[in-house]
Amino acid sequence: MMHLIEIQVVDLFLRFAAVGQLGLLIAFFSRNITALSAANITVTLCVICYVLLTAPIGNSHYGGFRHVLLLFTDLTPFATVWYALGHLNPQFKLDRIPKWILTVVLLWLGWLVYFFLVLGGRGMFHDFNHALGVMLLCYVIYLCISEFNGDLDNERRNTRVMLVALCSLYMIGLVIFEFTLKSVRDSWQFSLVNSLMIFSAVFLVCAKEMFSRFEILAPQPLVAAQAHAEHNNQLSTAKVRQMLPGQTENLERLMAQGAFLETDLTVNNLARQLGLPAHQLRHLINQQLGFSNFSDFLNSYRIPWVCEQLADASKRHLPILTLALEAGYGSIAPFNRAFKTKMGLTPTEYRDQF
Repeated sequence: MMHLIEIQVVDLFLRFAAVGQLGLLIAFFSRNITALSAANITVTLCVICYVLLTAPIGNSHYGGFRHVLLLFTDLTPFATVWYALGHLNPQFKLDRIPKWILTVVLLWLGWLVYFFLVLGGRGMFHDFNHALGVMLLCYVIYLCISEFNGDLDNERRNTRVMLVALCSLYMIGLVIFEFTLKSVRDSWQFSLVNSLMIFSAVFLVCAKEMFSRFEILAPQPLVAAQAHAEHNNQLSTAKVRQMLPGQTENLERLMAQGAFLETDLTVNNLARQLGLPAHQLRHLINQQLGFSNFSDFLNSYRIPWVCEQLADASKRHLPILTLALEAGYGSIAPFNRAFKTKMGLTPTEYRDQF
């Protein structure tokens, strides 16, 4: 028989309340199944399993169900990588991942299923998987930080900040309470504080998610919904024009003068040249010109400029690396990727047409 003190009952109540909210969130994501919503559901399911696994209940009371909870809890870093790739890169698709990487990942996940469900998750390999999880979360933090300054979408920038904060907290907790202070982890005081934090975080996330998409949940004809979205976009564009009169023309004039050729040009540098705060320039390029990433905005000028040079017979002797550097790229690799993405050809293949 299981015996709980009053404070542990409160702990369980908070956890079950959090699980209920997360269950509603999964139901919300399930309304339209896409690769992105599948990532959302997977992360949410992993959080639910962690909440239940860390409840103030003895392991013997879980039975075989504990192995399932342990599996999904340890899959959290993998699900977080999937979530980050889907939310931070609009072009991300699973079928674009190299097959060898997918094969390795699937084999590893298969081994994890066997290790936790059959072997019970016992042994040094469990600690090794935690260390791997820390590395995966470091990769997520790198993804969030590396493109933060160039990201022009405010919602996606907020997602980057949230992911960095959550991954950092997860790693700190993992290192402290899994590798060093395991006795503290098993105390009722830690469990109660943990449940309070989980409940508060889940409540805020669910409230934000539901309120931000309330209009989507409300029944309305598809045509009306599309018209409403277009109306909001028009209002947003008109607001930008009203807030920044003439700045679009100033920006286009500055770029036409060759500002895009500056090596490692950033939003902050360009904003200083225009005499604008960086956040206003981001809003201008995003809402008025339709770019979600500063690199894409620069490539819209740099790639056509390079194409002109490649088509110029008098400059055929110039190495492609030289042209890439003159166009403002710091190295050849990002230039080649940007050129192939925009033109569908490599720079050499494009030049050979003339």
